[in-house]
Amino acid sequence: MAEFVSSFTTGFQEVVKDDLEKRNPKIKILNLFDGLVHYKFDGDSRELEKIIYFNNTFFVLKTMKGKGLNFPSLIGAVCSAKNYFLVNKGSFRVRFQNENQFAKVDKNLTKRVEEYVLRNSKLQLDRLSPTNEIWFSIRREGFAFCGELISKRDFTEKNLNKGELRPELAYLICSFAQVKPDDVILEPFCGYGSIPIQLDKRFECKKIYVSDIDDEKIKLLQTKKIAGSAKVSISKADAFELAQISDNSIDSIITDPPWGLWENIEDIEGFYKKMFVSFKRVLKAQGKMTILTARTAEFENAVRESNLTIQKSLHTLVNGKKATLYYL
Repeated sequence: MAEFVSSFTTGFQEVVKDDLEKRNPKIKILNLFDGLVHYKFDGDSRELEKIIYFNNTFFVLKTMKGKGLNFPSLIGAVCSAKNYFLVNKGSFRVRFQNENQFAKVDKNLTKRVEEYVLRNSKLQLDRLSPTNEIWFSIRREGFAFCGELISKRDFTEKNLNKGELRPELAYLICSFAQVKPDDVILEPFCGYGSIPIQLDKRFECKKIYVSDIDDEKIKLLQTKKIAGSAKVSISKADAFELAQISDNSIDSIITDPPWGLWENIEDIEGFYKKMFVSFKRVLKAQGKMTILTARTAEFENAVRESNLTIQKSLHTLVNGKKATLYYL
């Protein structure tokens, strides 16, 4: 089987591991790191592009493990063997990455790699605007790889509204929440609908109640495909009241509430305490909450004073901002 490496959002390695094992039986994980998975795959490589949380995916030419890894040794190992290139037409350039930062190497080393690729493939050199890239990457965990970039996610913001969660992050949040087929789920701060859209599209559940206090966001969500789903109910509602939700009727709340960083919320801890009062009313006795926030100290204080329990959490980055995802 061919080997591949794919990157994903930092902090979600265990979520990715569980999701891949559950949904992608053709994948055999070889190494798992923060934000990176190395695996064997028996199938059409184009299927990997359908995995929503994969960012960059590489066809592996060489991997190395151990202490003191460096670019000369990795380049030497690659160039001393004959390699098969998965994409063997178009143009290429060579890139070097050290601990997720692009790095410069000696020009002679770069030239050696370029000449190697030209000899062993039908690719043409284009350092400015190539159709393909060959990456040499070294990570702090003692793992290095050389790979041919075969798919790259577009990270431009043009298709997202300000403050809208990326689809891949919304998916990972839902996967972290351990959604079950008989769950009745509530998203009370739905915003532009990133979380409920992923729930409806990719997860089995019984019912999804979707709400927000912003009338414009609700009207926009009602124009989207999710509004036609039989298992989705969309309404304008105050998360502190949730008048549309009966007591003890919700299995799981999955949400990304305001962080008080851009909104005018003077007391974010008090905001969370008031939120928990409402959530506890609608949740069943064994109900669970999955909540994303960057205000970790205030959030955890509110959790303790609300007599709730944090069962697990993970740290990640949201648009460059440190945030934590909690399971209560």
